[in-house]
Amino acid sequence: MLRKRDPIFWAATGLFVAALALGLTVDSGFLFLMVAAYLLRPTVHSLGLARKLIDERQLQLQYQASNVGFSALVAGNVVVILYLSARNDHTFEMVTAVLVLGLAARALAGVLMVWDPAVAGSRILVTVGLLLAVFGVIEGGLDGIVVHVLPGLLVAVMGVLAQRTPRSAGIAALVLGAGVIVWRVVTIANGRAPSNWGQVVGVVLLAAPLLIAAGCLLRGASGDDDVARTPPVRSAGAGSSA
Repeated sequence: MLRKRDPIFWAATGLFVAALALGLTVDSGFLFLMVAAYLLRPTVHSLGLARKLIDERQLQLQYQASNVGFSALVAGNVVVILYLSARNDHTFEMVTAVLVLGLAARALAGVLMVWDPAVAGSRILVTVGLLLAVFGVIEGGLDGIVVHVLPGLLVAVMGVLAQRTPRSAGIAALVLGAGVIVWRVVTIANGRAPSNWGQVVGVVLLAAPLLIAAGCLLRGASGDDDVARTPPVRSAGAGSSA
C-alpha cells in the first residue's frame, strides 16, 4: 500500500506533521502549513506540474472535493457575516471582502479555463463593466445615474469591441488597470486618501480583472498574428512530380 503513495502525498504529509509540531508550541504558523498541505496536490494539478503522478481519477476526485470544500467555505463565511452583522460588529466587512475575492477568483478561473484567451478577455471586460455600473448606481443612487454608470458602460463597450480589435482593447485595458493602481498609490502617498484594507480590496477587485483581460486579449491577438503570418500549405496538383 505504501508503494502506491506518490511524492506529492509524502510532501503534503510532511507539511501536515510540521503543522502539528508547530501547533504544539502554540505557534499560529501551523495554520499556514495546514493550508499548504491541503492545497499542495490541487495546486500541482492546476499548474500542470508532475504530470506523471496525475491520473484522470485523481483529477475527478480533486474537482469534486474542491467543489464541496469551496461550497462549505462560502456557506461558513455567510454565516459568520450574518452573525457579525447582527452584533453590529464591522469585522463582517473584512469577511465579506475575503468572500468576494474568493468568488471573483473562482469566476475568473472558470472563464480562463473554458474560453480561448481572446474570448475570455472580452467576457471579463463586459462582466467587470456591468458590475461596475451596477455598483455605481448602488453607491451613488439614482441622482446623476448617467455619471455613475458611464465608467462601467465604457468598460463593457470596450469588451464588446474587443472581439473585433483585441490588441487595441488589450492595450486600453492594460493602461486602465495600471492607471487604477498608480492613481490609488499616488493618492495614498500624498495623503489625499487614507490607506485601509477596504481600499486595497477594491483596487484588487477592479485592477486585477482588467490586467488579466489585457493579458488574454494581447495573447489572443499575438496568436492571430502568428496564424496570419503562416503561409498556406499548397496541395500537390495532379501534374506535380512525386
